[in-house]
Amino acid sequence: MTTTAAPSIRLARRFHVGWTIVLFSSIVIGALAAIPIYAYLYDYTALHWWLFGSLYLISGLGITVGYHRLMSHRSFDCPDWVKAGLLIAGAWALQNSAIKWTADHLRHHAHCDEEADPYNAKLGFWHSHCGWLFSERKHDDIQYASRVAQDPVALWQHRHYTAIVLAGLALTFAIGFVENGLVGGLGCFLLAGVGRTFAVLNSTFCINSVCHIWGNQPFSSKDSSRDSWWVSLITFGEGYHNYHHTFPSDYRNGAHWYDFDPSKWLIYTLYLLGLASGLRTASYAAADRSPRA
Repeated sequence: MTTTAAPSIRLARRFHVGWTIVLFSSIVIGALAAIPIYAYLYDYTALHWWLFGSLYLISGLGITVGYHRLMSHRSFDCPDWVKAGLLIAGAWALQNSAIKWTADHLRHHAHCDEEADPYNAKLGFWHSHCGWLFSERKHDDIQYASRVAQDPVALWQHRHYTAIVLAGLALTFAIGFVENGLVGGLGCFLLAGVGRTFAVLNSTFCINSVCHIWGNQPFSSKDSSRDSWWVSLITFGEGYHNYHHTFPSDYRNGAHWYDFDPSKWLIYTLYLLGLASGLRTASYAAADRSPRA
């Protein structure tokens, strides 16, 4: 890991819990109180809902394809400009930089169901869903992301993470403002900005909670990971979590052609367009074999 990244990562640790409480309290209050109040007073337009859906898809795939399958597990490679687009989209999901996200996620794989597991499901649904964000982080170890912390695109995203997040939120206000002035800007910001962030956070949190408590274990029972088809519907294929824990480097979480896994479809589409390479699968270990979706 380069020394340029280390100071900012250590600083973020010191103030982690306080800022997390403020940030997530604001999102929850905005989603559960401000959004319905605005709906009662003004109502949301088709543009607001369209942008909500579009940004849910974009930011969700930024996490599943960019943060998870690309950066954390190296299940495929892509040009830097494609990687940058995925990491910008992932930042809009408000789940920290790719470096920090990878450190937590790879520690989860290394210590699943143990004390060092940040999302340890043995501590209950609340902890594994989001309570871990407010817990003491004594097992934090950025070395799990040492490889990602040397990636120039990941370092760029880490340094400019706050600006990228704010730009995404500002975009929702600007689009709504063009449509209907301040009222339209506020409505679009609340629904497509705050509400969409709340939805993406909770859907992806379900992978850590629901997929370690309820579901099937068709591939391995070595840890608590489980497959949940309905979680896959809201997380673009990440619900096939037992398969993922068994074969973490596979670019597919849903290995069968009929599994609902839009993330693998996007990766495979990039491959067909020449924008992704080195797709890794559990069944195609040889480098000279072509992957399949």
